[in-house]
Amino acid sequence: MNSGVNYQTRFTPERAMAPLLLLLPALVLVAVADALPSSCSNVTCGGQVVQYPFSLLNKSDCGYPGLGLVCEDNATLILPVQAHRYRVVSIDYQAHTVAVSDADVDEYAIGCPRLHMNLTIDTTSYWLQLTPSDSNVTFLYNCDKNVSLSTAVELSWCQGDGGKRWYVLPDGGTGAEAYEYECEEVVVAPVLTVHKEGIVGGPGAPASPNGSIGEVVRAGFQLMYNAHSRQCDGCERSGGWCGYRHNQTGAGGMKFSCFCDNGPKADHCVSGYGMFARRDT
Repeated sequence: MNSGVNYQTRFTPERAMAPLLLLLPALVLVAVADALPSSCSNVTCGGQVVQYPFSLLNKSDCGYPGLGLVCEDNATLILPVQAHRYRVVSIDYQAHTVAVSDADVDEYAIGCPRLHMNLTIDTTSYWLQLTPSDSNVTFLYNCDKNVSLSTAVELSWCQGDGGKRWYVLPDGGTGAEAYEYECEEVVVAPVLTVHKEGIVGGPGAPASPNGSIGEVVRAGFQLMYNAHSRQCDGCERSGGWCGYRHNQTGAGGMKFSCFCDNGPKADHCVSGYGMFARRDT
């Protein structure tokens, strides 16, 4: 007996659209990935991922000025600052910080860090700044006179030239100590404040010759990078990735470019070539 109930599924436009709606998120993700220009693609060096706004120098033009890195022997990531080498310990793309260590430390005994570069960060620089987590220590090398400051720690196990002495001032000092105590060189080095306590056991106490001085310096310090600029923001809002290319004119130098999925543009991506919003780094 026919109950009059129709068990056949009724076709509706809404039912036809359901599978397509499920596919849309996947299609959008694929489209965003495909929109990334090859010159802006992520690369790795020594197990570390290098991604926008950083780039590898001489490998990619895409990235911010001052954030170009060097991959040495496919194993060591280097951030050049003022023509000096700083080994990249890690990059936090969410916090916009990069942890670095003076590469000079790697060339000497762990307890005797012989540094050569005073890092000076231009406070007007838009790209890299020291963070509140950093503080300074001062190294005095090859001193003729005994440094009598209560905060000075003699690195008695380190061999100075001609029997001269090395010292470290955990409180940072002023740099004028080099002249007062006839030291050949003074180097101010940033370190992470949280590690500074490992340098000395207390005021006036001798440093432990267990490599703690070198370990603190080797642990490095933090730099904060600014991931925005007026010119780059305009490029990124159009769906592009900003970068700099070598100017082909006789003047040379670097020229700003906005990298789009259909090639680099002067300022921003044209309509239709930046339709998928970039994800902030």
